[in-house]
Amino acid sequence: MTRFLLEYLFMATKVAKTLPVIGVSTLGCPKNLVDTENIIGILHGAGYQITSDHDKADISLVNTCTFIEDSSNESAEVLGELADDGKKLIITGCMAQRFKGDLFDELPEAQAVVGTGNVKDILDVVKKVTEKINAGQDAKIVCVDEKPESVADAATPRMRTQVSPSVYIKIAEGCDHRCAFCIIPHLRGDMNSRSIEDIVEEAKAAVENGAQELVLVSQDSSAYGTDIYKRRALADLLEALATQSGAKWIRVMYAYPTELDEEMLEVIAKHDNLMNYIDIPLQHASQEVLLRMKRPPTVRDTVAMVKDKLPDACIRTVFIVGFPGETEEDFEELYNFVKESRFDRVGVFTYSKELGTTAYDLPDQVDEEIKEARRDKLMRLQQRISLEKNQEMIARELTMLVEEIAEQEDGNFQIIGRSFRDAPEIDGQLYASLPADEILPAPGSFVQAWVTACDEYDLFVDLN
Repeated sequence: MTRFLLEYLFMATKVAKTLPVIGVSTLGCPKNLVDTENIIGILHGAGYQITSDHDKADISLVNTCTFIEDSSNESAEVLGELADDGKKLIITGCMAQRFKGDLFDELPEAQAVVGTGNVKDILDVVKKVTEKINAGQDAKIVCVDEKPESVADAATPRMRTQVSPSVYIKIAEGCDHRCAFCIIPHLRGDMNSRSIEDIVEEAKAAVENGAQELVLVSQDSSAYGTDIYKRRALADLLEALATQSGAKWIRVMYAYPTELDEEMLEVIAKHDNLMNYIDIPLQHASQEVLLRMKRPPTVRDTVAMVKDKLPDACIRTVFIVGFPGETEEDFEELYNFVKESRFDRVGVFTYSKELGTTAYDLPDQVDEEIKEARRDKLMRLQQRISLEKNQEMIARELTMLVEEIAEQEDGNFQIIGRSFRDAPEIDGQLYASLPADEILPAPGSFVQAWVTACDEYDLFVDLN
């Protein structure tokens, strides 16, 4: 779907023959996707042709991720393949912020590195790179603020790259926490919130352009406003969006346990268009491990508060296994916590040793095979819980946001969508089948669905 929209941009701007064609790839999280869409919006607004097919490109721009080792390897692989194809590279995002000019040594094809706080500088960088290439020279431009402090606002051009009724809205950049395993503050800087008015302006524009769901993202959404308002202002932001944006659904991602408060939960309970969906990375259950992680040890209190204020909420969380010093007893405590809490959605990652974090040099590093075994055991438990939770949904009615309609081999149509329990791209989906002679719901519409069956991840529904 992303490829389709970028190819449309390529065809729509073919008249701009004097400007180079820019091939664009984006890696990593939804926050990175927002940055990429801002980059594309800026360049497209200046007349550049944009494509996802790098074979058609004169310059290849890759918005990289380097959060953990796997994402770093993926970024390096994509860049290496483009370099092997002889492409001139502009490297943006987290890898550019982390390694800066050192990337020129690893990738001689790189012409510029652009940091996470320098999205608005991209047009100037592309112009300078083009001038150097046309003169037969290497550009080697480093456009990386040492402390990223800029965040795109409603006035920053943005071109959506996904065919979806959902739009990501970045409400803040950076994080003030210093978790022992996390490199994000080095890559994104300290908390930098946008104003409520600016976010509402972007949200209204997105809804006017067809968005049915707004997905609020940042590094630490529950701490929103602590820099500019000197207090937690997420409840105020949610109230404004619920009453002013016109969005049918609004979903918050990436809440931090100590900033998640009763006021925010009460606002969610108050408005039907605020999803009863809490995404909160708890990371562990053992107090000893949490303290070594420099994370709050009050995860049980946080979960109890959510369940008290939003008893019907879908809770998504993430855990890390194999953190330095994690014992079998620590892991069993985590295992039992997951078993007792019965979360709706759980992601499990093995600890990734990242240079620049305080955990990098900690003693008692856990063997990789033990990490993998613990992750597999915890995921098997969660799969059973997820299946049981989904089975509890059978015979219930849910509102379904239709995302896609696909024709099947038998001539019927498969309707694919999500409920309030499902965030885009990371959670399960709802599937319905309709015969060709029935009226099909349009993508982006809301329909009522009755759950008839399930597996560990998805629900199968009847729309009749």
